[in-house]
Amino acid sequence: MGWVHDDPDADLHDHEGYPVAVLADGSEPEPIQVPTTGQNDVTSPNSAWWLYNGQDGRPLAAGVKAGCACGWRSTETFPVDFDDHEATDGYEFSDGPFGAWQYKHIASLLGTALPHELRDALATTARLLSEESLLRPLVALTAIGHLEKLIGDLAPTAGAAARKDGQTWVAIGRALNTSRQAAYQRFSRFLAPELVSNPQD
Repeated sequence: MGWVHDDPDADLHDHEGYPVAVLADGSEPEPIQVPTTGQNDVTSPNSAWWLYNGQDGRPLAAGVKAGCACGWRSTETFPVDFDDHEATDGYEFSDGPFGAWQYKHIASLLGTALPHELRDALATTARLLSEESLLRPLVALTAIGHLEKLIGDLAPTAGAAARKDGQTWVAIGRALNTSRQAAYQRFSRFLAPELVSNPQD
């Protein structure tokens, strides 16, 4: 089983993700016939990336891409480590193929994909704050205070704009990685009554 989005309300049942083996020429290899468990002399096609290890006449994967059951593939190719499936997969740290599937493909379907410039700015901010927290903690705290004020000022504006745009509380909560009820409680007080409506929508 591959990766599935964990929000049943998102209706992304046709978007199961998985790492896809990529050969040195950039192509995807054909499925390999592997023995079916418990059945003698019966094989079935399998495209699990780790099967493409160059042994027993099999092609050798030069890397992996993020793939989805809908046919989507990431543009990036990621390193493959046949001795560390979890590192190749990227699931544990939300990087590699899993990160690409989650933050580019699924986020795009949900309408929450960050522009490159904003994603890079956030990553740079996180890195600098992490460094300053150790070297100059008061500087880090000052920056955090500025960020908290910025978030406090902008969040109600963004929440109201999302409701005016017709977004549901479920979608707003998902964008914030929280529940629809938490989103409703956070933003409803800033909205005109006609935009508040039902917290269950």
